[in-house]
Amino acid sequence: MTGPEVRRTVHRLRVRAAAGDVHRLLAGLDDWPRVFPSFVHLERLGTHGDAERVGMWALAGEPGPEAAGVEHWVALRRVDDKARRVEFRPEEVAPPLREMTRTWVVEPAGEGACEVRLEHAFRLREDDPEAAGAVARTAGEIARRELAAVRDAAELAAASPGLLLTVEDTVTLGAPAERVYAVLRDAAGWPAVMAHVLRADVRESGHGAHLLEMETLERRGGTFTTRTARVGVPHRRIAYKQLLLPPLGSSHHVCWDLVPGADGGTAVVSRQTVVLHEPGVAAVLGEGTDLETARGFVRDELSSKVRLILDAARQHLEYKRRQEPADSAGPVERTS
Repeated sequence: MTGPEVRRTVHRLRVRAAAGDVHRLLAGLDDWPRVFPSFVHLERLGTHGDAERVGMWALAGEPGPEAAGVEHWVALRRVDDKARRVEFRPEEVAPPLREMTRTWVVEPAGEGACEVRLEHAFRLREDDPEAAGAVARTAGEIARRELAAVRDAAELAAASPGLLLTVEDTVTLGAPAERVYAVLRDAAGWPAVMAHVLRADVRESGHGAHLLEMETLERRGGTFTTRTARVGVPHRRIAYKQLLLPPLGSSHHVCWDLVPGADGGTAVVSRQTVVLHEPGVAAVLGEGTDLETARGFVRDELSSKVRLILDAARQHLEYKRRQEPADSAGPVERTS
């Protein structure tokens, strides 16, 4: 291709974790929300030639409670497990870029350690040294931030695997996936559906994403405010990331998969991934609390909260079904 030259930047960092483990962390899309503070959800959309099409949703601006919104783009991804390489190329880029490729490379660097490289290759639409310099500086800032995030996540998993916790629950709702999705996606309507939700403020970001601030009644008394970034994939998945974290956690993201059943109902499979914040264990549960006790406490809390939402949605859908005219309820409702 003629035109401005391809420019490259390379940034690297040593990580105290096995090369294979770090590569799997980068190649596993489900791990990105806990590894990178800004990422909310990644979704395989299909293929394009020898590449996967991956939908990517990330927080706009600074990650955390004050995020401005959720950005979305689609990238072509190629994974080479043998070479431990993961390449991303956005399908569309904004001016002054014509194209951009980001490649993660992991190489062994002694026993229990590796070097992680993040390479950027980009071409501008027009030859502009000043713009090229600005793009290179931005790529460098992002690379240093993301390399540090990979190092922190990989080293924590290697040294303290007990701080990683996955909580799974399944609740079956007697309604088709389209109806279940509609209720779970419409968080703004939750105060009318769920007795424990006092307030739910939604700010839409487009491409199925929104920011949600919610105030709830706690089972032990008092109220609790959460802020989440949520992504909906009709009518099969809702993923969200907690932006306002309690002292016990340093990362918390959730995926609800909607699985249609043969009887016309839908099983909602909830999978919550948490990184415990060790200093917060003593602050919340008291000095001397061991990790296993903290894991049990967090597991019970998260399971009860998600089941409260899903059970309320189930009861709402069952009530709506009972209100439907007999001739519109479908075969399940008919009697002989």
